[in-house]
Amino acid sequence: MAKTTTLQDQHTAGAQSIGFDYQFYYFMYLSLNLKHGEKIGFEVKDDVHIDLEDGSTVLLQAKHSTLVKADGSVQNLTTLDSDMWKSLSNWATFIKGAPSKQEFLNKHSFILVTNKGEGSNDFINALEKFKNDQEIKPICDVIDGLGKSTSSKTIKKYIKNFLSLGRRILPSFFNKLSIETNKDGIIERIKKRLIEIYWDDAVVEVIYDSLYSNLQETKYLEIKAGRKFEISFEDFTKKFKRCVDVASGPKKLPIRKDDFKIPDNPEDQIFIKQLIDIGMIQSGSDRIVNYTTSMLKFYNNFTFWSDKENFILITEVEEFKNDSIKRWENEFEAQYRRIRRKVDSGSSIVDLEEEIKDAGCDLVDNIRRFDLSIADYLPLGVDFSNGHYYYLSNDLEIGWHFDWENKYKK
Repeated sequence: MAKTTTLQDQHTAGAQSIGFDYQFYYFMYLSLNLKHGEKIGFEVKDDVHIDLEDGSTVLLQAKHSTLVKADGSVQNLTTLDSDMWKSLSNWATFIKGAPSKQEFLNKHSFILVTNKGEGSNDFINALEKFKNDQEIKPICDVIDGLGKSTSSKTIKKYIKNFLSLGRRILPSFFNKLSIETNKDGIIERIKKRLIEIYWDDAVVEVIYDSLYSNLQETKYLEIKAGRKFEISFEDFTKKFKRCVDVASGPKKLPIRKDDFKIPDNPEDQIFIKQLIDIGMIQSGSDRIVNYTTSMLKFYNNFTFWSDKENFILITEVEEFKNDSIKRWENEFEAQYRRIRRKVDSGSSIVDLEEEIKDAGCDLVDNIRRFDLSIADYLPLGVDFSNGHYYYLSNDLEIGWHFDWENKYKK
């Protein structure tokens, strides 16, 4: 049993997972500090990077530890810390791979941020001394000595790669390098930053939850689509301003008066076919154009709110859709309960067609009474709400006939 537990412990991804979480939280924290003309990226040029307005770039590596000392505090960033030397070696590889090492260094700075404490770290001490006196030999001697003293082949490899930059390049790198320790409690730091920006700690939890979930979902969708996850200051304020709005009072979504074209053959639309099949309207009815107008007005405005101007967050779009469909499901079950019992008892759907049409019309009548709301905005109004359900039925997310899935989906 002990052997099994050991094997399970060896394969746990907990520590690695929290390390990735720490990187994302730090990305989120830095996003709240963006300025005009800046852009932040996650897992693009480094763990996190920030392109500054002057054309330079900050490369940031975020390292997290779950190991603690006897007093319960997080372990220190030791002189031979593997994460530290891995980061330094990675940056050395970046520099060596550039067409011009010096030009790369002129345009980049490097930050290692960690929740580990500083303690007594010979490399950090030597770095601080170099920045004061600009003497390259002492710090290189310290690093060379560390490489010789360690028994770790991995750390020896990292140090060797780092020193291969050479003493002509290393001074420029050291002057661009910062190591920030004790950066723990990152979630609390984010919330404190939100208070500093919005001045109201009463709404911080709501803003934080909304911002975190929408950043995560945006990151997932961007990376899944094969795109780089980068956000400019302008993008951030535009795409995620709703994360702040959710903490304020209800507002009315802006309505656009865009022109739209009614299809040449509106009766070919699936949602119209569904309504004709249950006898809600007749072929050639003037109401076909009215219903199509309601659907297109809703669709055009919804696209404007969600895709173009980001009045609605990704998560709110899903919540609105799911809630709308759930309301339809409840009404559908209520209207077709008796017919479902008859079908389950062996009655033919064909023989029940007239009853189904009556129930279907009652279903549409009930659904049309809904006045839907999106997130904390004021209700859409009945016309837009009807248009939403017409759109859902046109997209075969819902139907009106008892057997609608077999009639239209197959």
